[in-house]
Amino acid sequence: MKSYTDQAKAEIFYNEGNVSAKMGMFENALSLYDQAITLDDANPMYYNNRAATLKRLGRFQEAIKQYEEIVQKFPDYGKAFLSISSTYIEAGNYQGAVSSYRRFLAAYKKGQFTFNPIWGEVNQSTYGENLLETALLTSINYLSADQQGLAIQAFQEAQY
Repeated sequence: MKSYTDQAKAEIFYNEGNVSAKMGMFENALSLYDQAITLDDANPMYYNNRAATLKRLGRFQEAIKQYEEIVQKFPDYGKAFLSISSTYIEAGNYQGAVSSYRRFLAAYKKGQFTFNPIWGEVNQSTYGENLLETALLTSINYLSADQQGLAIQAFQEAQY
């Protein structure tokens, strides 16, 4: 069990990682997220932001692997499936996105879903008609218009 001091230090590293990522210092952000995880490996947001940073570096396969680890370690953190899906879209793997959206929908139906639209203390929500639509739109709001269209198409296909 991690001490309160370790958790507090981890939160500092996490917040510094967010600042570094916001400034485009992605390698530094990765290092800071790694330090946060070393001190407190029980917070899925530390892993999530690490994976998002890998995506920003164009390291899509590493990001997908990190998101898959999140799903294994934190099975109720269904948001990771959305992130896997959008990463597959960025990597040009449409079928991977459909498959991951199917996994997300299964987790969502089981109630395994934590939605946190905050990244680096900025609310990045794009609001839809319900929580599911809001989660999807928020998870793809940074993609290009073409990629957003593909993601929505893949999500619709996953529902059938």
